[in-house]
Amino acid sequence: MNDSHSMPGHAGLPTIPMKPVSKPPSRPRKGLYVRFVTRMSGDLSAAVAEAARRDGLSAGAWVRRLLLDRVGMQSPQDAKSNRPIRRPDADQAEIAAAVRALAGLSAALSVHDEAAARERLQEARAHLIPLAVRRPPT
Repeated sequence: MNDSHSMPGHAGLPTIPMKPVSKPPSRPRKGLYVRFVTRMSGDLSAAVAEAARRDGLSAGAWVRRLLLDRVGMQSPQDAKSNRPIRRPDADQAEIAAAVRALAGLSAALSVHDEAAARERLQEARAHLIPLAVRRPPT
C-alpha cells in the first residue's frame, strides 16, 4: 500500500516534510521566546478575556501571571505585559473624577473641614467602587 505519499515500510502513513533547523538569531531577542498555544472553549476564552480586561491586562499577560502564581515562580519578564489594555473612555473619566475628589479631600483635611472631607471621600468612593466591582455608577 505504498504510494508516493507513504514512507517505505509504513503503509498508509503520509510523509511529513522536515523543516531545516534554523540558526539562532545573531542578536538576542527582545521579549518572550516561547509561544504556548492552547485550545479552549469560547466560554472559557470569554471569561479569561473579561478577567484580563478587569485587571487591565492582555489575556496572555493575565494567563502568564496566573501560571506564575500556580507554579510558584517569579519572573519579571513573564509577569509584564508589553501590550496593555486601554481603559475605556468612560472608565478614564470616572478615574479622573475620583482623583479630583481625592484632591478635594486632601484640601478639606488640610483646613480641618470634616464635613467637606467626608463629602469628598464619598464622592471618590462613588466613582471608584463601581469600577472595582464593574457595576454602573448609581
